[in-house]
Amino acid sequence: MELNKEILLLQGEIKKFAREVIAEKVDEFDKNGIFPIDNIKRLAEMGILGATIPETYGGCLLDALSLMVCLEEIGKVCPSTALIILTHNILFAYPLVRFGNEEQKKILSKLAAGEVIGGFAERSTNDLRISAGSDFYKISGSNPILLNGVADGPFILFIESDNSINAFVVDEKIPGVIRNKKDNIIGMNAGGITEVVFDNCLIPVNNRLGREGEGRFILEEITNFANLGFSAINLGISEGAMENAIKYAKERVQFGEPIINFGMVREMIIEMRTKIEAIRLLIYDAARLYDAQKDFILKAGIARYLSNRAAAEITTDAIQVYGGYGYMKDYPVERYFRDAQVSRVLCSSNIDLRELIISRTI
Repeated sequence: MELNKEILLLQGEIKKFAREVIAEKVDEFDKNGIFPIDNIKRLAEMGILGATIPETYGGCLLDALSLMVCLEEIGKVCPSTALIILTHNILFAYPLVRFGNEEQKKILSKLAAGEVIGGFAERSTNDLRISAGSDFYKISGSNPILLNGVADGPFILFIESDNSINAFVVDEKIPGVIRNKKDNIIGMNAGGITEVVFDNCLIPVNNRLGREGEGRFILEEITNFANLGFSAINLGISEGAMENAIKYAKERVQFGEPIINFGMVREMIIEMRTKIEAIRLLIYDAARLYDAQKDFILKAGIARYLSNRAAAEITTDAIQVYGGYGYMKDYPVERYFRDAQVSRVLCSSNIDLRELIISRTI
């Protein structure tokens, strides 16, 4: 399944940027929980922050396969940065393009330029209360996971009430919205994840995305596309972990020879490579279906389901190649392992994906 010339050129550009620029401070940013805003701005200059935004609104509108390749290459080096790009493009800009009114779409040019970073509140059954008025929705409570929260930009929030779901664009200027940085997550430390608290927050009716009660449909469409994006990040994590494990195995000498020559190590690398190639084909195939405007949902769900498992298994095996050193923060496989645990549960867990696969198979 070969990539065309345009995608190969983009892939080379992103790979070079990731390995020469993002990699320089990736461990420092992870250790200190630093949101990589300078790198994000440079990616905006390359057009990556406008990947789901049409040119008429200031974006560059990449096809899905191109975006997946970008997330994969960035994810190989810094999964946190890949998560920021996915959230901004797929979980915020994309639903605005698809379901936003013209007033809501005015922000798209700023999103494409990186002047504003869009966020996404993970749907939660946590303490959120909503009441509707004629002009405003009143929201109180909290949501534990706001992706790109550190960027202090607008974000999309889904709230269920009376067996109905509504989607809202929460403007950063709305009073009563408080973000608290999360320091207790196990991975994606540089991804800018915060908690968000609503203190009797009044959200104008005009900030609702789509029609009243249309949130369930909007959420499903976003989630299906996001399954592709998270699969690409899982792929990047898996490749990054494997590359580091192979490098270490070639350098580590025991009993007078590199451990890459040991049968058990070679067997683990064979398993890693096989899983990586399988999920890559699934992801690329689903992305091509999406670009052809064909039904991609089942294949995207299967790609996410298998890539969730593969990322966990491959990063665990990579740690085994390092032995005891793999659990130390001095080596990158420990970071890949932690980031994989976050990437595989956001938006869709494997329990959700099993139901999706069953419902579209039987």
